[in-house]
Amino acid sequence: MEINLDLSLLRAIEHVVETRSFTAAAQELHSSQSALSHLIGKWERQTGIALFDRSHRPLKPTPAALLLSKRSAHIGEVLTDTVHALKAMQSAEVQRLFITLECHTCIEWLAPTLDAYRRNDPSVELDVRMGANFDPLPSLRAGGTDIVITSEAESLSATQLADGICSDPLFRYPIVALLRNDHPLAKRTFLSPRDFVEQTIITYPVAECRLDLYTRFLEPAGVVPHHRRTAELTTMIVQWVRGGAGLAALPQWALPDNHPDLSIIPLGKGGLWADLYALRREQDTEEDQLNAFIKLVRRECFAHLKNIRRIT
Repeated sequence: MEINLDLSLLRAIEHVVETRSFTAAAQELHSSQSALSHLIGKWERQTGIALFDRSHRPLKPTPAALLLSKRSAHIGEVLTDTVHALKAMQSAEVQRLFITLECHTCIEWLAPTLDAYRRNDPSVELDVRMGANFDPLPSLRAGGTDIVITSEAESLSATQLADGICSDPLFRYPIVALLRNDHPLAKRTFLSPRDFVEQTIITYPVAECRLDLYTRFLEPAGVVPHHRRTAELTTMIVQWVRGGAGLAALPQWALPDNHPDLSIIPLGKGGLWADLYALRREQDTEEDQLNAFIKLVRRECFAHLKNIRRIT
């Protein structure tokens, strides 16, 4: 039987795989749950290929769904890079700096930094996109993006970074637990991995292998939380914590300044710290625009963000 695929279907499958819920995926896609379920169900009936086990809660993706979700991220990357290339052709006289963020909360400090950069050099147009759901290194090597801001540089192999990519340290930041004041764990001096066994964790909708809470705190201790919920926006995560839906682990500088009803607790006795880097092509290390941007990020962040350190 013929198998037809289109980008809207792939994006729908990708979001359902990430959220394990038709309702949550529909909200992210600004669609209705019934329309999303109909789109995927129609394709399953036409092809005879099951994508989700609907008897399982949360929804359990089949190997076919996992394959299509992974391919969707790569296809989206190719399309975005193509659009960038066409924009560059359309107005070759305009200088552009393409920035990819692998950190959801980075946009909160990056926005004022971009404003400062534009004031310093209004001739350069800045283009920012999120790259949390795909591998940005091929795009960086191919010229589809100029800088990747990531906390995963240390996990990249020496071969990956040596293959035409270099990393510039930006700053080190603490990841802390956020929970309601009336939560049973709220009076702890710090939280241990075992404290998360019976908890619902609220995170951004990215793979667990890209979350420091899992890779550097829970998984080394062999801990799997009871349940995981996801939300795209930091404000939504904070509101869900306020509503008692679970607890979250976020960069401390991303938390609201005024939160008398919430408690902030370190993860581990010494705290859980992550390092943020800017990746760029080795051939661009002398580019004035990129050097100015990295210098500005460091200056602005150390001037305005709380509880960050220099990477030693």
